[in-house]
Amino acid sequence: MEERYLRAIRNALVKHQQWLTRDPSMKGRCADLSFHNLSGLGLRRINLSGAKLSGANLNSARLSGAVLSRTDLFGADLSKADLTGASLEGADLRGARVEGAMMEEANLRGADLRKGMMLGADERKPAGNADGSTTFIGSKMARAILSDARLAQCDFSGCDLCGATFSGSDMTGTILIGANLIGAVMERVEMQGALLCGARLDDELRQTLERRGIDVDGTGLVSLAGRMADSISAHQLWVERNAAAGLRLEMQRVDLRGYNFANQLLAGSVMRFCGLRGADFSGAKLVMADLSYCDLREADFTSADLSGCNLRGANLAGAKLWRARLRPVDLAGDGSRLWPTNLAEASLTGADLRDTSLAHAILHGTDLTRIRATTETLRGADLSFAVGVEPQYA
Repeated sequence: MEERYLRAIRNALVKHQQWLTRDPSMKGRCADLSFHNLSGLGLRRINLSGAKLSGANLNSARLSGAVLSRTDLFGADLSKADLTGASLEGADLRGARVEGAMMEEANLRGADLRKGMMLGADERKPAGNADGSTTFIGSKMARAILSDARLAQCDFSGCDLCGATFSGSDMTGTILIGANLIGAVMERVEMQGALLCGARLDDELRQTLERRGIDVDGTGLVSLAGRMADSISAHQLWVERNAAAGLRLEMQRVDLRGYNFANQLLAGSVMRFCGLRGADFSGAKLVMADLSYCDLREADFTSADLSGCNLRGANLAGAKLWRARLRPVDLAGDGSRLWPTNLAEASLTGADLRDTSLAHAILHGTDLTRIRATTETLRGADLSFAVGVEPQYA
């Protein structure tokens, strides 16, 4: 950023601090940095209570311990920002994009995370989601406080919400596909229409929700099973470079539980956030396919080719991956550009990985608790950031 631009931002922040302390010199002023580019800035522990940051770009900003209570963040972009321990009480986050952010122990009590569309004008375009949705996809929100918040239709797919508190919140239609809700507190919450497809729940929370009539294992997603045969045929033509008749298979939030994909050519297909529990992918070719954040519990991938496949955040608990291929794809043909299979943040609890190698796969945050394995399964694998590595050898 230009020095002049940074100086203007710095001055606005200084005046805001004076405004907060009611400086007798009367030089203080509430900061209005709407639509400004603040990406990557170091703003740790800064107090921006009541500031106007609507439409601002705060991507990758360092805001750990910051105070953003009642701050206007309507349509802002906070993706990959560090908001660890930050206070966002009563903040307006409608239409904000907060994906892949670090928000452990953040306080969002009373915050507004509903949909909210902002129309841009000239060069003043909001950095958040153009469709007005509020998304926290893949964010780390362990022990976050979301009590009394308005979370209707907010997307928490793939989020780590372990130990988070939602008491008293409106979670109507909230999307929690593949989210980690172990130890989460959900007292007095409204959850009509919430999507819990593939979410990880402890027994206590599962029983609590089921007593309230919430179908924790149902998907609530749209079913397209009747039209899948034609879509797969068109995709195979697309793989074969037949542009006239081919069409890439791309879908999200579709209910395909138990569907038979055995031996199908699905390379490069996109099926994100889908309900695929118990689906049969045995022998299927899924090279560089995108199955991120899917519910793949008890799915059968026996002898399937998952080379370069994106399984980030997927729930593969109890899945059959016997003899599955998880090798990287050689994009350049000379070993200089390898595209690895991505299992980051995925749950493989109790999965069958016999005669399957995890060497070269991305295992950052992957849950390998009680996997069925052979001596080759973990040989050469980087387990530095994996969790629950306690294989049961066959």
